[in-house]
Amino acid sequence: MVISPELHAFLHQSKDTTYTLDDPGMQLLLNDFPLDLKEIRTRGKNALNFPRKSYSVFLKHPVYIEGRNGRKGKLLNRFKLLAMAMDYTYIENRIGLGLLEQSGVTPLFFKFVEFRINGETKGVYMLVEDPEEFARELGSEYILRRGYNHWIADSEYKPSFYNLPMDDYLVVYNEIYRIILRYEGEELYKQLNQRLNITSYFRKMGIDYLLSNGDYTDEIFFYALISGEQIRYNIIPWDYDDLFSEKPHEVGVSWTGTLFEKRYYPTHQDVFNEIGDKLIFSIEDDLDYCIAKDSFLYARYEEELRSLVHDIEKQGFERLFQTIRSELGPYYQDQEIVAQSKYDRNPSSQKKWEENMTEKQAYLVERLRSMKEQLNSATK
Repeated sequence: MVISPELHAFLHQSKDTTYTLDDPGMQLLLNDFPLDLKEIRTRGKNALNFPRKSYSVFLKHPVYIEGRNGRKGKLLNRFKLLAMAMDYTYIENRIGLGLLEQSGVTPLFFKFVEFRINGETKGVYMLVEDPEEFARELGSEYILRRGYNHWIADSEYKPSFYNLPMDDYLVVYNEIYRIILRYEGEELYKQLNQRLNITSYFRKMGIDYLLSNGDYTDEIFFYALISGEQIRYNIIPWDYDDLFSEKPHEVGVSWTGTLFEKRYYPTHQDVFNEIGDKLIFSIEDDLDYCIAKDSFLYARYEEELRSLVHDIEKQGFERLFQTIRSELGPYYQDQEIVAQSKYDRNPSSQKKWEENMTEKQAYLVERLRSMKEQLNSATK
């Protein structure tokens, strides 16, 4: 990116504010080729408080981005540039997106890139396809980002082929949370599955458990598709930057769930006391809480979890981590790029990266083995 020195300094110093970059003569280039930039703005919550900002990019005309490791590239109008400033070795989002891709939950386009401002490196970033653009390519007119207590944190409505009123989409989304109070057992599963791709949602929950995802209630998009004249939502999990957590996000917070009762979990043990040893990491959202508490839903979840574990075990983790090493390794060999980590929450190094890669791969191998063992014992 090419901007004025004044804006460059402001980006480095600003905190806690999302804003659109407005600078005469500003340019965004890909490999020295100028892009037809419509808008670029800072994004994220915690990311806004670090000198290395994350960005949302909007182009007037799409640009072709080469794929990673010889994979097919993609034309993109919109994408995110994630600084990953909270992740000291830049691997968590990549591991999460890789497992989601392998498991067929969401095939968002993503790759590591180097980002420069006025010729100065700002380090390694993750370029990720914009979820709204991905959903529209599939024919969706409406996409929302779920917030806490299932309120809609953000949404985008662009009628096209179906031209359904936005209220129709809102009704179906809200019904997901109404019917978990109205039904139970097999009928609850049937009603949910009519409005939501519950198989994908189960798979996402399984990956969240495998990865010990500490913050995901508001890190998921729901996009509407039309199936047999019925509105049905699918999902795009998002922002896997709080993995391998010791406890879920609901521990010690006061906004957990509102539909069934006022729920509060002072400690992680209180979560265990609520759901036992079920293979669910978080019950922060009322839908996940319902899946944990309804025996029929949880049995169907376990059924899908067995399929997920089988699929992951079949591919293993060795190939995933080898791929990440080949993608990220060249950046760690560039000391100028690595030096930018001094502006992150914790500085990085090639030694820290290599150690963390080994540690996280071993963690996932053991976590998957434990999941498989528990699932097998449940069938006996």
